[in-house]
Amino acid sequence: MATLLAQFSAHFPVWNTIRAGGLTSYLLMFVSVAAGISHSFSFFKPKRKKQFLLVHQSSGWFGLLFGMIHGLVLSFDQSIHFPLSDILIPFTSDYKPISTGLGTISLYILFVLIITSDFIKQLGRKTWKAIHFLAFPGYLLALYHGITSGTDTQQPLILGMYSITGCIVLILLFLRIQHQSAPKNPKKAQEN
Repeated sequence: MATLLAQFSAHFPVWNTIRAGGLTSYLLMFVSVAAGISHSFSFFKPKRKKQFLLVHQSSGWFGLLFGMIHGLVLSFDQSIHFPLSDILIPFTSDYKPISTGLGTISLYILFVLIITSDFIKQLGRKTWKAIHFLAFPGYLLALYHGITSGTDTQQPLILGMYSITGCIVLILLFLRIQHQSAPKNPKKAQEN
């Protein structure tokens, strides 16, 4: 088996696949979170909200797929030994156990969000919404994982990407909280 893995690694750019899978997964999670927050703003017309919802759902699914690729291809890497158990069980890796463990938890959160979204009717909207708020800590864990364990973080372009996407999510979240706490009917608020 080790010989097969070594041959596979020699002919396939494993490390590049790991990096590309991780960065793609992170960017898709960012798009999903940003579109999900944007979908919740009531000032958007129904057609625009429907577009945001489609982007939110599809980028979430693809983010999960690329996150799984990122994690599973690590088991083929010969430079850093990552047995499948270290990938699947958080905080058991010898390589940056906190950061890699948080990355695994982030992927599990994304999986839970996607699965529970398929069962909104069975769970009830209130329960589903409470679970869905895990998207924010899940995103932050992915951001932390990428910054602290990503080998490309020293590159200004990658660090800039993490900084800009993180700031966008924080701004959208702030606007969402402001929007949610604003009176629903401005005329009634002025009368009171």
